[in-house]
Amino acid sequence: MRFKNLFVALTAAALIAAPVSDAFARNSKAYCREYARDVANHRAHAGNVLVGTAVGAGLGALVGAAIGGRHSVARGAIIGGVGGTVVGGVKTNDKWRRVYNRAYKECRSY
Repeated sequence: MRFKNLFVALTAAALIAAPVSDAFARNSKAYCREYARDVANHRAHAGNVLVGTAVGAGLGALVGAAIGGRHSVARGAIIGGVGGTVVGGVKTNDKWRRVYNRAYKECRSY
């Protein structure tokens, strides 16, 4: 009988303490870092890099065609594609950082 009462008391204490400890865990730095990382990964897509590559290659090919020659088109597409990849990557990284910082601040403010 004593063990049953002890078990009931410990179970009740655990159930009461669980929401409190969960609330503290939700505001911890580690929790907020993980939360902000998830939000940033979902909102700052790597697709921007692919779009930058495609647009850069297309514009580079057009410039190469304007300069003249078949080899100029290929070189222009390659150079433009590399440039577009770099620009798309920088843009995606900046967006990711902004979204991460905003989500982290919101998480820590609760």
